[in-house]
Order: sequence, then structure tokens, then C-alpha cells
Amino acid sequence: MDTTTADDISRLLNQYRTAIHEMRDHASERCSFGRFRAGAPYFARHALQLLTSTHGDRALFTPAFEKEFERVNADFALLEHEGGRAYREELFCDLIAYTEAFRTILCYRELGMCDTDGIDNVREEIAVLLDELEGEFCTDTIRALVSSLDETSLSLREADTAKPERSETPAPAGELPSSFYLHGKRTGIPEQ
Repeated sequence: MDTTTADDISRLLNQYRTAIHEMRDHASERCSFGRFRAGAPYFARHALQLLTSTHGDRALFTPAFEKEFERVNADFALLEHEGGRAYREELFCDLIAYTEAFRTILCYRELGMCDTDGIDNVREEIAVLLDELEGEFCTDTIRALVSSLDETSLSLREADTAKPERSETPAPAGELPSSFYLHGKRTGIPEQ
């Protein structure tokens, strides 16, 4: 387990502050998967909240850090107020887009066309937005879909760990590798 330092906290706080300023300065450029995302401040705040709620050494969370965190939270509250309902609807649209991206990544993963690197990040962002929008938008259908996708993700991970290592030993001369057979018939070779 990595040890959290004061530099880590300072870096996360700076990311949170930067996300808020970028949201304000680049509101017209926001898009779900672009450089400026409506959820960026929520994701940055979540990382800080997670760190402050789970970290054992409270000495790192100095009064100066707490005061700065409160100031940045107030700046974010102002941004949310300025954005109004349209900003919240944009977050909901992002939630839908991220859920569809989660489904798509799992489909590609199931087909063996990608690895699982991006799955955890997208899933965490979905969780943050679900918590944020709870009670404001009907998220029951999205929650049910995400729960089903979580089961698929778990199955894929379990299948990955259960796969035996492939043998790189070539087939003996004159024999066809087993991949040339499908349901007892040869494939990839013209029928005779």
C-alpha cells in the first residue's frame, strides 16, 4: 500500500482547484470525453474526500489544508449555482454516456479486443455521478444496468485469472494446430 504524503494532498487539492477554474473558463468546450468534462470537479473532490475519510494519519490534514479545502469547496458551490439546472442536466447526460462507455468497454473486453485498464476509471466516475445526482434524477434504470455490468466485469476478471497460460510450442510437423478445427471440422483450409 502506498503511503500518502502532504505532497499528494497538495497535488489533489490543486487538481480540484484547476478543474473548477477550467469548468468556469471553458464552459462552452465541455464534453463527456473531452479535455473539459462537467464531472471533473466532482471526480477531483471525490479523490480528496476518499483520502481524508480513509487515511489513518490525520496529521497530514493540517488546519491550513482544511481551510483551503473549504475555500475551494465554496468556489465550487458558486460554480454549481451559476451553472444551475443546465449544468446538472449536463452531468446526467455524462452519466448516461459513461454508462454506455462502460458497457462498450466490457463488450470489447469480452471479445478480446482490449484490456481492462480503463474499466475501473469509468466505473468509479459512474459511481461518483450516481451519488451526486441521487434524488435529483431518476437513476434506477442506470443503477440496474450498472449492477448487471458489474457482474459481467467480475466474470471477465475471474475468467482472466482462470485462463491457463498459452503454450508457445508449435504443432509437430504434419499436424494441424487445434485452432484449425471448429466442431470437428478443419477451418482455414480449403475443403477437399
